[in-house]
Amino acid sequence: MEAPAFLDVFSDTLQDGLDTVRASPPDLVRSELERVYARHTAPAPPWIRDLHRGEAGAWQLLRRAQHAAFDTALGPVWPLVQDLHRTEFTRHALAVAEHGVGSALTALVPGTRLHEDVWELDAPFARHIALKGRGLVLRPTFHWTGHPLIADLPGEPLHLTSVSYTQSEICIRDGAGVLGRTRLVALLLLAEEHTTTLLARRLGVSNATASAHAAALRGAGLITTVRAGKAVLHRRTALGSLLVRRHDEGFSPDPLLPAVQRA
Repeated sequence: MEAPAFLDVFSDTLQDGLDTVRASPPDLVRSELERVYARHTAPAPPWIRDLHRGEAGAWQLLRRAQHAAFDTALGPVWPLVQDLHRTEFTRHALAVAEHGVGSALTALVPGTRLHEDVWELDAPFARHIALKGRGLVLRPTFHWTGHPLIADLPGEPLHLTSVSYTQSEICIRDGAGVLGRTRLVALLLLAEEHTTTLLARRLGVSNATASAHAAALRGAGLITTVRAGKAVLHRRTALGSLLVRRHDEGFSPDPLLPAVQRA
């Protein structure tokens, strides 16, 4: 059964998410329950009818059910899920930085086209969604194996929940394919602060080329850049370190990378 749209909320913590669901506008709750249950011949359960009327007891029952579902399905593996989400974010950030939002969406959901502020989707969605400045939020999931899910709530950014890679499939080689060898080496070097000139010298490229590589890494959130007098200083972020850690854990067979790290 399709879930009512007011349950499709995205928050940083479980508590915030449950509070957001509870704060759903009554009109939205009623209309969504009517939409979902109108397709079924069997009557809605009593607690659903109570929820439709906005009764506090039904909301408390729903909250306990959501808590129980989290504790049973996700709680035991939540630290792993968080790590996978950070890795998946890195992968998408790299794709967007290198190829643009439109290309990244096409790779994520075949049949997707981003034309100005309209997101065009082929079957099974077969719809055009006008973003109108709301933005588009990508939400990878590790416990759903079906087609991507779209949450299009009034006044909120459009959220796309898509199937993610498993941990064994997310590795430094994915990053190397998107980053390119030189940028990957630059990311390894920037565990320590480098000026543009020093980075260029260690990479064996011109200052302009090193600056362009740094700009791409910065755009992906993998490094920070600050100015200190006349110098420009670059350093790896925590997100960049997460990508490098995949190599340290033995995911990449490339013999050059450890040598660069030791340099």
